Amino acid sequence: MRLNMFEGFKIADVGKVYSHLQYVDDTLCMGKPTVENLWVLKVILRGFEMASRLKVNFFKSCLMGVNVSREFMIMVCDFLNCSEGSLPFKYLGLPVDANPGRVATWEPLLDQLSKRLNSWGNKYISLGGRIVLLNSVLNAIPIFYLSCFKLPVKV
Repeated sequence: MRLNMFEGFKIADVGKVYSHLQYVDDTLCMGKPTVENLWVLKVILRGFEMASRLKVNFFKSCLMGVNVSREFMIMVCDFLNCSEGSLPFKYLGLPVDANPGRVATWEPLLDQLSKRLNSWGNKYISLGGRIVLLNSVLNAIPIFYLSCFKLPVKV
């Protein structure tokens, strides 16, 4: 980015340019759909492999294009040897490009909470034990979602 070799994604309202997000071993690269950016991305990934002696798992990697032609996406996926993804997708467990105002966006979280409640059962846990589980476990599960999305009233 500093050498102006990779052109990131600019958000018009903010004026800030984004090129990547990283968390532990997860990397999300964002940039203009150009052949030049594609070559730079491949060089960066190859340089990472050479410097770290780790291997990029292209089988688990996918590429998504927004307002990009089908032909370009096919060429890019072949060039990087990865699959084509689609929106919405999950990044760090959160849906990207999903509408948080829709109940369908929250259904995976609600299903997870229901599964937890059903797995505990009522036979072996006292009332006090159930309260502790509710306060400690069930309160913690939606916090990550709620740190990014506003919970609609209908949910």
